[in-house]
Order: sequence, then C-alpha cells, then structure tokens
Amino acid sequence: MIFPSSAGTWRDPDNFNARWGKARTELGVPDITSHSFRKSVATLIDEGGLSARKGADQLGHARVSETQDVYMARGRVHPEIADMLYQALKNDE
Repeated sequence: MIFPSSAGTWRDPDNFNARWGKARTELGVPDITSHSFRKSVATLIDEGGLSARKGADQLGHARVSETQDVYMARGRVHPEIADMLYQALKNDE
C-alpha cells in the first residue's frame, strides 16, 4: 500500500484516481499514473537484489512469474557472470 487512507485502510481506486488526476495536472506530470508507482517499487526491489518472490508478495501477485515477466528488468549486464566464465575457461587451460 503506497497511499493508504487517513484511517490506514485501502483507498477506493476511483476516489484515488480522481484526486491523483487533479494533483498530477497541478504538478505538471500528466503522464504519471498510479501504475507508475507500482513500477517504481518493483524497480527498487529488483535493483536492490531482492527476490522475485518478495517482489510478488509486495505487489500482491499470486504468481512470481507475473512479477518477473512484467516488472523485472531484462538484458542487464552481469559482470560477475563474465568473471565466472573467464575463471572457468582459464582453469581449463
């Protein structure tokens, strides 16, 4: 929950969207949606090295695969893998 109600409960999505629409127009960020916040949280989880399971739990996904497929980055360079492969090849010589 990113923006709980003043009572600490879930906000009504329609009520939140109406208020957020007005706020984002006033702030000059019309393209930032409530989904943008979910994506930001997922990105921080992913970049923080936390597991997809923890990400799925935080985002409320029943399937870890949904979190991985939709929210977690692809195509990153992982220098530690290159180092591991180099060491393996070097040891074979």
